[in-house]
Amino acid sequence: MSRTTEGPVMDTSFVSFVAALDPLVLMLATGALVILMLHASAAKLGDRDLFMQHLAAYGVPDAALGAMTWALPLAELVAALGLMTPWRALAAGLCAVLLATYAAAMAWQLAHGRRPDCGCGGEPLPLSWALVVRNVALLGLAGLAALPSGDRAITAGDIAAVVAGWLLLTLLYAAFNQVLRQAAHLEHLHRQSHQSHQSHQTLSSRSST
Repeated sequence: MSRTTEGPVMDTSFVSFVAALDPLVLMLATGALVILMLHASAAKLGDRDLFMQHLAAYGVPDAALGAMTWALPLAELVAALGLMTPWRALAAGLCAVLLATYAAAMAWQLAHGRRPDCGCGGEPLPLSWALVVRNVALLGLAGLAALPSGDRAITAGDIAAVVAGWLLLTLLYAAFNQVLRQAAHLEHLHRQSHQSHQSHQTLSSRSST
């Protein structure tokens, strides 16, 4: 009589997820990255002088400023367009490189006690560790966008859900940045109030002597 032994059953759910991502999740991740990269590129190309000032504040050498003001936004544009082509995985890799580079540059500045404007576009936004965490989280989107898509058919409901998801993610991204701007503004006001109070105390102590 032959005996059969059964080994442990491998959970293939994660393997299947990595092998072929559900098209709905893939469209959400890819579309969000396209919107992000297009916005970042447009903001930089729309005001190259301001972007050059941001790069200078980050410590980019003067000799490289001219090239960098073109290279970074064009790389973002290439990444955004590439995400909509068969070379999506390569474009997602480029997004990951850009996001990781920005996160590292922010972390370097913060570690050395400097808080220049992040250069994210829109109203001024001083650097913070929350922005570093944001970019690290966005790396997850790039990872998802690099995965192959499953062969499930796309339905009209999927398209509606994706569009709604893009709008929601865009609003959440803008709200997150606005919260950071308000926090930085309140911190600035508190610092000014503290300095004014100290100056008043100093003047009072001098007048009493």
